[in-house]
Parts: sequence; structure tokens; C-alpha cells
Amino acid sequence: MKSIYLKLLLLLLAGQLLIAPMTYAKSPVEIAEQHGYSMDASYNPKGTIVVAAKNGQILYEDHPDKKWPPASMSKLMTLYLVLQAMDEGKFDLKTKVTVNDKFYGISQLPALSNNKFRKGATYTVDELLYIMLIPSSNAATFMLSSLVEKNDSDFVDLMNRTASKLGMKNTHYYNPAGPPNNLLLQYKPERYQQDEDNISTARGYAILAQHIVNEYPNILKYTKKVTVTVKKGTDDEETFSTYNHSLEGAELSYEGVDGLKTGSSDTAGFDTTITGKKNDMRIVQVVMGVEDWFDPSAEFNRNKIANALMDEVYSQYSYKKVLEKGHYKQGDKEYYVHQDLYDIVQKGIKGRLAFKNDRVSYQYDRQFVTEDHPAVFVATEDYQQYQIKKFTNENFVWIVLSLTLSFIVGLLLLLYYFKPSMFTNLWEQ
Repeated sequence: MKSIYLKLLLLLLAGQLLIAPMTYAKSPVEIAEQHGYSMDASYNPKGTIVVAAKNGQILYEDHPDKKWPPASMSKLMTLYLVLQAMDEGKFDLKTKVTVNDKFYGISQLPALSNNKFRKGATYTVDELLYIMLIPSSNAATFMLSSLVEKNDSDFVDLMNRTASKLGMKNTHYYNPAGPPNNLLLQYKPERYQQDEDNISTARGYAILAQHIVNEYPNILKYTKKVTVTVKKGTDDEETFSTYNHSLEGAELSYEGVDGLKTGSSDTAGFDTTITGKKNDMRIVQVVMGVEDWFDPSAEFNRNKIANALMDEVYSQYSYKKVLEKGHYKQGDKEYYVHQDLYDIVQKGIKGRLAFKNDRVSYQYDRQFVTEDHPAVFVATEDYQQYQIKKFTNENFVWIVLSLTLSFIVGLLLLLYYFKPSMFTNLWEQ
């Protein structure tokens, strides 16, 4: 008997060994090589994730919860809070901010992403958004954050509260802009004096980016710019070029890419948060920790990996119609589906339609970037009730006329029954 159990166990182990290589996900660098980009395995990111912007479905992941410095991608949280504040009416795109001693001092700090601010110059929020997002100016970021909270520490508090609220686990901020905190010198927020990096994960930034593109899609008009000129025709005129080499029209142009933000530092290496739309499916992708900051190839390998991952995802997933509106029978019940159902479909995977609680959804084994992402659904209705409603709506006028005539006839019959003389007199007349 023991020998039979031993043989069964060995068979199971052998089966697992055969299956394991088939289910093991390829690393980002392996996918890049598969799609024609040659690079060493040392360029493999520390954390990577690709999700569908519409529903948060995970389309690819590789160590998505690895803690890593987001570097200048931190500015995406500042951006989100600025956009929320504008929604609340605190200021608008035309609001002006003056370059004071503090903002000028930040712009002069060595080893930081900045631009040539002149003390006393004024910039609109519209201009500052471009300067923060494209050349990644730290000074412009502090100018924008000051409109939300005058005190830098209060603003960083708000960043951390918002990260927690959004479900960005393992995320903590020390400053609004993203450089290692020690490089800010005397401009570190008063209550955040630690010489630390902002920290997050690829999953955390996918959650944040998903919120940005879904709640504030107009921001893509800023992030999609390959080059931009501000203060044109003035002494403060500057032209900036993107570091997101995957943008349409950039050096490693990829169809449909229109955002969002890159980041890099000597501690983070090269990070990027990318969004793009192709074949009616918008994705959000985060790549963190393509090292090394001192390696000229790493900056572009970051985007080569990103492009290859998009090729992979778009070849495996599509956004399509999975059910047309109309009449359906499920077991012994009949339903009417009121509108077409669209969802993310995985190649080679056959899902099933689930009718439940006056809804229908498309179900298959998949994961989402957060736990609170229900499957997409459309409303259903009992088919018999739908038929009654449809008949009533289509024949409403005739039904009203029939009921009115029936009421009048009934009233006349009652009068004739109780006062027949009235009708006799009318007849005689």
C-alpha cells in the first residue's frame, strides 16, 4: 500500500515540475528580449505592473509590492492633490504664483531637476504644471503644493493620508517632489527632517495613476507633450523636452502613449509611470528601479522594457463586447439585457456570463490592483416584466384612450341603471 502512495506522490511531483515552467511569468527583461530589445539581465526592474485603467485588472506583474523610491514620480501625488484642490475651487489654471526667496533657493540647489527661475517672476498654474511634469522641476512642484497647503509639512501629511486612503500600501512621503530628502538641505519640510527617500511600490503607483487618468483625463494634454515652451517671447522663456521616451513622437515612440511621469535618482535608478490607449484599451504601467543612474543606457532601457511590456499586454488582452443587449435564457429563467456588455478579455481564456441580482457580468480567473474593484456589469430584467413594460410604453396612448372610454361607458351604464328616466327624456327630446 505504501508503495502505491509513494508512486502517486512521485507522479504528482513530476506533474508539478512539468507544469511549473509553463505557468512561470517571464521577467520584464526576458519579455523585452522576446520583443527585439537586447539587454543584460541586470536591467531587470525591481518592481513592475501593468493594469487596465478602466477596471484595475492586473495584466502583468513582477514583484509589484517591492518597496522602492518613486523619485520624481512622487510629483504624481502632488499633481493629484493640486487637481483635487482646483476641483474644490481653491484656485484655477490662471492663478499666479511668484518666485519668492524659498522657491528661487530650491531652483538653485545642485543635483536636482530644476529650471531657471528668476526671483520675482510670476507663473500661472497652467505654466507650472508643464514645468513640473515635463522637465520635472522641483521648485515648480513646491510652488504648486504651496497653493494647496502653505506649510510644506502639512502638504506632506496630506500626501500620506491620501496614499493611505487610496490603498497605496507601503507608501510614505518625506517631500512633495521626490529627490532624496537630504538633497533639499534647508528646504526639507519642517516635520520631515529625516534624510530618507520617498518610498512606494509599483502597485501603489498603478493605483494612483489609475485615479489620475480616470478622474482627471484632461491632464493628459500636459503629459503627452514631447516638447513645450513657456513664457514665450519674454526674458523667462524656456523650452523643455520630455524624459518619457515612449510618448508618441519621442525617441522610442509607442502608439497611443500620452503620459504620465518619469523619475530617476542615484538611489532609485530609473522609474516610469506610463499610460496609453490602443485598440480602445487604456493601460497604466509602472516600472521601478531600472539601474544604474550612472549608466547612460539605463534611461532608454527603461522605456524599451515598457514598450515590450505594452506589446505583450496588447497581444494577450483586448477590450471588447462580450454580450449584446437583448433576450437571454439562463436555466429556467429568462432575462432582458438593457445594454451591450464590454470587458477586458484574455486571449485563450473562455469566460462565463454570470446573471445575478439584476446584473450580468463576465467572469474568469483574474486579479485586480485593489480589492475593491468589482467586475464590470450591466443591468438585467425579468423578461416577462420587460415585455409588459415594453407593451405598455409602445401602446400608452391607446391604453389611456381605452381606459378613458371604458370609464365613460361604465359611468353612463351606472346612470342608466339608477336613473333610466334621464335617458328616456333625452331620447324623447
